[in-house]
Amino acid sequence: MPSFRHGLAASRHTLGLDVMAAVGLMRYGLDFERREVVAFLRGYGVLLSEAAVSYLAVEFLVRWQMLCEARLEALAPRLAPVVLQIDGTVDRNGPVTFRAREAGHGLTLRAEQLVAESLVEVTGFLERYRSRYGPPAAVVRDLSATLKGAVERVFPGVPQQVDHFHFLADVGEALLRPDYEALRQGLLAGNLLARLNEWSRTLPTRGQDLETLERLWVRLALEWIDQARANPGGFPFRLAYREVAERAEWVAERSRRLLHLNVRRGLAVPEVARSKQTLEALLAREAVRAPLGRLRALVAAWEEIRRAMKLERDRRGRAELLPFTPTDIAEVKATVERQGRQLASLGLGEAWAKVERRFEEQEPYLWVAAHVPGLSRTTVDLERAHRSDRQGIRHRTGLKATGPEMGRIGSLLAIFSNLENEWFAREGLEGVNLWAEFARQDSGEVRQRIRALRGAGCRERVPVAPRDARERLEELVTLLEREGERCGELERWARRVSAPLTSPAL
Repeated sequence: MPSFRHGLAASRHTLGLDVMAAVGLMRYGLDFERREVVAFLRGYGVLLSEAAVSYLAVEFLVRWQMLCEARLEALAPRLAPVVLQIDGTVDRNGPVTFRAREAGHGLTLRAEQLVAESLVEVTGFLERYRSRYGPPAAVVRDLSATLKGAVERVFPGVPQQVDHFHFLADVGEALLRPDYEALRQGLLAGNLLARLNEWSRTLPTRGQDLETLERLWVRLALEWIDQARANPGGFPFRLAYREVAERAEWVAERSRRLLHLNVRRGLAVPEVARSKQTLEALLAREAVRAPLGRLRALVAAWEEIRRAMKLERDRRGRAELLPFTPTDIAEVKATVERQGRQLASLGLGEAWAKVERRFEEQEPYLWVAAHVPGLSRTTVDLERAHRSDRQGIRHRTGLKATGPEMGRIGSLLAIFSNLENEWFAREGLEGVNLWAEFARQDSGEVRQRIRALRGAGCRERVPVAPRDARERLEELVTLLEREGERCGELERWARRVSAPLTSPAL
């Protein structure tokens, strides 16, 4: 069988296109690792290196992107009115994978790698979207002022719906964060929780007699309390340290009951008494008691708003939310007023004023979904698509970190998701021969797009490899320390770092 270089490198070759498509589908459709692709194809007599697999897989994504662009532009009139969800995902300071998703059918219409989610970059993205598809009927976005400004610039007058989950999270941040942070600090002060946890590890994990079983109970109880803060994220939808305090209250109360039972039995288990006394002392701290009391009242009010907005806990994982109606809007506004009065009576009116300000600020963007038929009021399904792309990377690479791969081909992965879209498969791909479509594509454009991937979304930098940077830096300092004419040497140094020399007098 001919080698990859001999028979498969040129994508214009029939076998090359077939193998390229097979490699791409194995990599990105089935999440095969490169070595798995190599082994699978070897079984059919096709010999490829892992480097060849990487190149062919990316070529497949590029060709799929070109096919989608052509097909989606032709299908666009059948998608109207388009409700457009926009969102970006990024790791640290890497390229932003920015995505425009049609909410009705779940199609990704455009995706690009942006240097940053800035007004200039997002505006350019939306302008390029507009040039191909025209203005949407409405845009669904998060609370970003950048996205708001970019949409206003490119699609003036187009309604903008703020994602209700993001809005509720922002409300929770403003309302709950001060007391939650105070509670966390109060619980952690003096390392009492850490000392309790360390002590618990000296207690038994099994036993037969009643005294040993109660000591085991203490250990389990303290471990249960500590587990509440094992994953402290998810604020404000999850309040880990509030859970710590409430579990501590529960354990302290059960410890008191155990002690009463032991007195009646004539049994002494010092560990039960110690856990009770320590937890009661922790909960009696003013730094714990006061913020916990306020937090309970504030969380109850926040949960009422969540209920009125139909964002209860069991809805968080759902892609779409029930449509909003004018009656729903009236219910939310009445709930805000009612909870405000109740908190004011408890002396917490100042905290609730932050919530009221946020409702006033976002009023033009909160209730659009009630007036535009079919308009989604969330970007949750778009964010789920981002997560799905990252999960695929983990499967293909075996690595936890997804940033490098998302930064390199995140936009291509976003477009690839259309392969699994039922509507697109039925309306845009039925009867389509991928090989024939790929064969009609301009191979020169394919190669150009592959080359462009290297710098897509990357910040401009001096083109010196990191391993050579120190040497180049030292060269210039040493050169400038010398006496006499140095123009020629400066020019040579400038060429080595690919920077034009603007003045020989430097």
